[in-house]
Amino acid sequence: MKLTFLGVSLLICSCVAVDKMPDTNSQDIKPGHHMVKEYHMHAYWFQTNKQQEEAALILRDSIIEEVKAGNMTVVCNGITSEILPALDDSKVPKFNTKPIGPHPVGSFETWVPIEYLPNLLSFMMYNRGSLSILVHPLGKTEIRDHTTEAMWLGASFPIDLTPLDVNGGDDPQYPELGLGYSSQHYM
Repeated sequence: MKLTFLGVSLLICSCVAVDKMPDTNSQDIKPGHHMVKEYHMHAYWFQTNKQQEEAALILRDSIIEEVKAGNMTVVCNGITSEILPALDDSKVPKFNTKPIGPHPVGSFETWVPIEYLPNLLSFMMYNRGSLSILVHPLGKTEIRDHTTEAMWLGASFPIDLTPLDVNGGDDPQYPELGLGYSSQHYM
């Protein structure tokens, strides 16, 4: 537990420290951005295990309640424009009860901008139960984001790399919320 907490602390401190450094890297993470400003956290469970699927639903519902309470702004299945008025509901990912894309088991995705990374990371650490959480940046390439630049809370799962782009990454997400890559604060 101490090692995980230390790693999370270093991640958060490095995000803050890198933000204060001048941009000397011509290889931006995203055009005009010298640091990662958006992440995904994917809760994983064995889709044939009804207890784990129920735990995933409880975790997802708890995240929704945190957003409703104003404790963080993140997007996952169940977050709607009724909760975050600017949100484009058509972009919200589904709760996947079977493998999809690179994810080998049941999963749901939570998008988190850098502004709320410590909030969601702490929440996941203490509320994930037996579920595994893949944490990855929305960085330079999908393949790097999901492999060498990813980390896990709980046991890791082998992922299917074949659907991942080796040359490009995900576009910035939910620009209508004005967070992450769309924030004026972290430009």
